[in-house]
Amino acid sequence: MVVLAVVAGRGVLAYRDEVTSDDLHRRLAPVNPLTVLVSARAWRAVAYCVMSVVLGVLALVVGVVGFVVLPWVARGTTRLERVRVVVLGLPRLVRGPGGESLGASLAVWGTTVLFGLVDAIIGLPVALVVLTAASGAVHGARGGLGIVAVVFALVMTWVAATIGMYVAWGLAMSQVRTVHSTLRSHPDLSQQVAELTSSRSELVDAFATERQRIERDLHDGAQQHLVVATMRLGEAVVTLDQDPASTRAGILAAQQSVEDALAALRDTVRGLHPQVLTDRGLVAAVHELAVRQGVPVAVEVGGDPRPVPPWVENAAYHVVSEALTNVARHSGATSARLTVRYADTLTVRLADDGTGGARTVAGHGLSGLAERVATVGGTFEVDSPPTGTTITATFAL
Repeated sequence: MVVLAVVAGRGVLAYRDEVTSDDLHRRLAPVNPLTVLVSARAWRAVAYCVMSVVLGVLALVVGVVGFVVLPWVARGTTRLERVRVVVLGLPRLVRGPGGESLGASLAVWGTTVLFGLVDAIIGLPVALVVLTAASGAVHGARGGLGIVAVVFALVMTWVAATIGMYVAWGLAMSQVRTVHSTLRSHPDLSQQVAELTSSRSELVDAFATERQRIERDLHDGAQQHLVVATMRLGEAVVTLDQDPASTRAGILAAQQSVEDALAALRDTVRGLHPQVLTDRGLVAAVHELAVRQGVPVAVEVGGDPRPVPPWVENAAYHVVSEALTNVARHSGATSARLTVRYADTLTVRLADDGTGGARTVAGHGLSGLAERVATVGGTFEVDSPPTGTTITATFAL
């Protein structure tokens, strides 16, 4: 019944000031991960998601239990949705000149219920992870587990909370886009809803992939250094009275391990949203990526480099980053060439001389790149004969 209601009617509402999809992304774009916990924009997204869960559950219960009064429940839900977008800093929705039909109200009710349930299913586990990490830090401090363990727990709390904020942003962004498409008049509403639902699924998959990458980086990087630091400090405690020189050496070694852990954490944060991309743009960011690779990478920039939408720039950067990682780990290449070309579209192309035969398989690396590009409306191509692989991503500007 919920799905039928989503596609039942034509919307007859509009923003008081016309808001395009690009405006939505610009107004709701994520902030720097280092400051996301103090960002009003991020907390607005969290508040919007919490309200979505409450409103969605109430709309479902009242609409199902009191099926006879569902039309009035749907109209009330529509009125709330018109006003609720101001939580995200958007102008409220107003009625179109012809008023709102029952079909449009039912579509809004179905959308509200659907997104409320999805937000609860995805948001509650994320909130549980954040609370668990914070609880570990508190218990560690009270239980006297040591400064290293407490610092590690605090870092994990910060990382989990940052990821949670980005998940909230993704959920809020997806819901607002869908509500925007549902409530405004459009000749093919069913197709619009289907496309946005697919985009939402891809976005959730991208978040899952990013969380897995962060977990792997933390396990292989910062955690290993912190374990070494803990061992060094333990050795220093044992030799404190008998051998002060060994104790000092152990403490210095532990300090170096903690510094290495901080460096690994900085690399992980840079992977979330590299600072050089914000400060100097895509060209400088891909040059920095190329320099850090173990395989020599020649970079060529064509056309007239200019600012591009941040979501396109971010997607292009991550395509280059993951593609270069694949070249270094799997291709056996001795060299690679990266081309960034600005025209009516933005094109990034990476060609290597390693072993070819790469294929796009669902659930694996290249399919993740393809989904990331498709999420922002781009195209992704792989050309991989027996020798050499060329990956091309094209983004509309």
